[in-house]
Amino acid sequence: MTLPVRAALVVLGAVAAFFGYFGMAKSMPINADGASNALQAWDMLHGNPILRGWTVTDVSFYSTELIQYALIELIYGFGEDTFRIAAAMTYTLLVILAAALAKGKTTGLTAFVRMGIAVAIIALPMPGTAFFVAFGGPNHLGTGVPLLLTWLVLDKAVSRKWLPILIGLMLAWGQIADPLVLFIGVLPLALVGFYRAIRARDWKGLDAQLVVAAVLSVPLGQGTLKLITALGGFGAHKPPTDFAPPAKWLGHLRLLADVMTVNFGGYLPDMNSPTDYLVAILRLAGLGLALAAVGVTIFSLLRKPLGDRVSQILAVAILINLAAFIASTLPTDLMSARQVAVVLPMGAALAGRVCAGWFPPRRAALPLAAVLALFSVVFVFNSFTPPYPEPKREIVAWLESKHLTHGLGSYWNANDLTLIAGGNVVVAPITGGDEIKGYRWESDAAWYDPALHDARFLILDTARPGYGTLAAADRQFGTPIDRQDFGQFTVLVYDHNLLANLKAECGTGIAPSMSACPPH
Repeated sequence: MTLPVRAALVVLGAVAAFFGYFGMAKSMPINADGASNALQAWDMLHGNPILRGWTVTDVSFYSTELIQYALIELIYGFGEDTFRIAAAMTYTLLVILAAALAKGKTTGLTAFVRMGIAVAIIALPMPGTAFFVAFGGPNHLGTGVPLLLTWLVLDKAVSRKWLPILIGLMLAWGQIADPLVLFIGVLPLALVGFYRAIRARDWKGLDAQLVVAAVLSVPLGQGTLKLITALGGFGAHKPPTDFAPPAKWLGHLRLLADVMTVNFGGYLPDMNSPTDYLVAILRLAGLGLALAAVGVTIFSLLRKPLGDRVSQILAVAILINLAAFIASTLPTDLMSARQVAVVLPMGAALAGRVCAGWFPPRRAALPLAAVLALFSVVFVFNSFTPPYPEPKREIVAWLESKHLTHGLGSYWNANDLTLIAGGNVVVAPITGGDEIKGYRWESDAAWYDPALHDARFLILDTARPGYGTLAAADRQFGTPIDRQDFGQFTVLVYDHNLLANLKAECGTGIAPSMSACPPH
């Protein structure tokens, strides 16, 4: 098969995968976090490239997903499907990069087996919790794109002259978007490079240079974020890096087992048919291969010769991510799967690189092709999952019919409504339980300025009282002049500006107003 034919097949496969993933993503509700990123990207396109006034979460996505969102909005426009298109694009890139990294420098049937193992492990997200992780909005899964691309450059580079500099720049790029890159990108490269340099007793070779590149990427990435903030750009919250008491680690380990099966498509409680169970069992086998590849690769560090540098980096990164999950305060429920979601693409690439050598290519090719054929059929079926019937469109339509264009809403019913409305209605996020406050989280401080805006409505989610209650609204704002209920959502309309004297939850404490929150 000639190179142009192979390239054409890859392009056709990528396009087919994208539209399949887009169909799956349309089955997801609009997430407030994803909507926030869409709003930020739209603001960047309209004269605010450093997001003045914005406060993001502990993950900025500034150098990755926000650029992606902006490009999508430049072509597609600002609307509900922005984050769904981005999710489909990101997952397609992860599959391509995982397969390319698994292939390494091999050719022929060996390359097919390597790539086939990686694709079989990652390419088929299953409905249920795994869909929320894959398509519910940006999370750490998307961080796999800059990381896999970085290791692909390291693996494929022909010339080593500028390689350490390029790798350092790519790691800094990733850290600007997600601080997790410090732990699963910079740290693994530094540890593996340092160990290999010691073993080789070579302090001038590539491994030693990569250690320096990894270390220098940290001030470069962090310095860029601080410069943006110093110039008046967005601020970010501190990453949650607290350690959990050791007494909780065993429970976290049990939850880790569940969330790993979620990410690898083998969470049995989410399966609904015999075919689903068959796919889940095969996907659990893929999880087993990935974990086995980690163990074999770590063990290989103790032997001579030094072995495959990229595989070692992937294995150490996976171990660090899993260990951090167990020891941190992040694990809460199945949705905590997003905290270790990047293990999926890294594990797929590592399994392809390591496990393909355990099977003769001629014997492995046929059963692997059969598995991929089965997964392709299920993929097509999953891509036709019915779209989510978004009930919040009814809220937006009612607000527009009443000519209400600015108001407040509990966090999970704020930025998503603004996105559904195409920006014609702005709903600023609030939080607070018994005292409603502006929320300095995925929000623009200007939304809370009573000199700029007149907020005349309040949307509360009665199922989430921690973001505001009807009793608190009555105490703070008085009796509304109108009320409309939409299931668990209640819209209250007032005859005065709700922004006047509205306190703010700054993340570091309470302030009299959003403008009075301390600098980041």
